[in-house]
Amino acid sequence: MAGLLLHIKKRLYLYVALDFVLALWVGTHVDLQSINIKPISLLAVFLMLYPMLTGMVVEKVKRAGRNYRLIALTLTFAFVVASITAYVVSRLLFADYPELALGIILVGAIPCSNMLIGWSGIADASVEDALVIAVIGLLLIPLLSPLIVRISGGPLLPIDTTRLILNLLLYILVPLILGYFTRRAIIRRRGMAYFMEIKRYFPGLSALGILLIVFFSVAKVSGRVLQHPVVFFLVAAGLFLYYLIQTALAVAAARFFHLDYAQGMILILGATASSQAISLALAATMFGSMTVFALSFKPILQVAYIMLLIYGLGPYLRRFLDGPPHPAGGAEAPRKGMEL
Repeated sequence: MAGLLLHIKKRLYLYVALDFVLALWVGTHVDLQSINIKPISLLAVFLMLYPMLTGMVVEKVKRAGRNYRLIALTLTFAFVVASITAYVVSRLLFADYPELALGIILVGAIPCSNMLIGWSGIADASVEDALVIAVIGLLLIPLLSPLIVRISGGPLLPIDTTRLILNLLLYILVPLILGYFTRRAIIRRRGMAYFMEIKRYFPGLSALGILLIVFFSVAKVSGRVLQHPVVFFLVAAGLFLYYLIQTALAVAAARFFHLDYAQGMILILGATASSQAISLALAATMFGSMTVFALSFKPILQVAYIMLLIYGLGPYLRRFLDGPPHPAGGAEAPRKGMEL
C-alpha cells in the first residue's frame, strides 16, 4: 500500500486520466443518477485535505524567507490577476455553459497552497519564500475566494456567499487545526525522523480523495458529456488558455520587477498553479456535476503543463531572468532554497 501511495503521488496525472476514462465507461453502463454523492464528497474532502494540511509545517513560516515584495506580488497574481484571467476565459469560451464557466472561475479564485512548495523544490526556486506564500495564501482563501466567486460567477448561477465562506472555513481551518495537533502528537511520540518518513505518503492519501471525487462526479454526467463531445475540447482549451495567459503575464512581471530565476519561478508557479483539492472539494459539495467535470481535467493538464514549464521552459526562463551564467558559480545560487 505504501508503494502504491508513492506511485500515485508521482503519477497523479496518469491515475486521474485512468480514473476519468473509467468513470465515463461506468457512467454509461450503470445508472448512478439516484446516488447522492454529497456524503461521498464530504468523505473525499476530508481524505484530500487532512493529510495535506497535516504535512504542511506551518510553524516553519517563522524561520522562512521575508521577501515581502515577492510575497505581495505573487499573492496579487494568485488572487487578483488569476481571477481576472479566469473571468475573461470563462466569458470567452463558456458563454453557453455556465457550470463549466464556474469551474474555470474556481481555478482562478483558489490559488495553489502546499503544492507551491513542492513545485518550487523541483524547479530550484526559492522554497523559503514559497512556504510563506503558501501559508498566507491558504489563510486568505476563506476571505478572498468567496468574494471572487460571487463577483465572477454570480451573474452565471445563484451562489450562496455565506455558505461558500462557511464551507471554505470548514475545509481549511478544521483540517489545518487537526493536522497541527496530529503532527505535534506524532513528533512528540515517535520523533521528527519518523514524521518526515511518513510525511511522504500524505500526498498519496490526498490523491485518493481526488480520485474518489473525480470518479463519482464524472460518472454522473458521463451521458450528458458523451452526447456533446465538444465539451471535452472546450474545457481543455479553456484551461490551457488560462495557463498560457497567466504564464506570459507572470514572466513579464518577473522581468519588469527584476526578479532572478529563483524568485521569478515562484511568481510564475504561484500565478499558474491552483489548488486541486480545495477547488474540487468546493465544487463537489456546493455546485453542479458539470463544474466538477470541468475541474476533473485540471489535475491532468496542470501537472503536465507545470512539468513542461519546469523542464521544457526552465532553462530558457533561467537565461531570460538571470542572464548568462557566471563562472564563479552564480548558476548554483538558486539551489540554496532546497536546503529548507
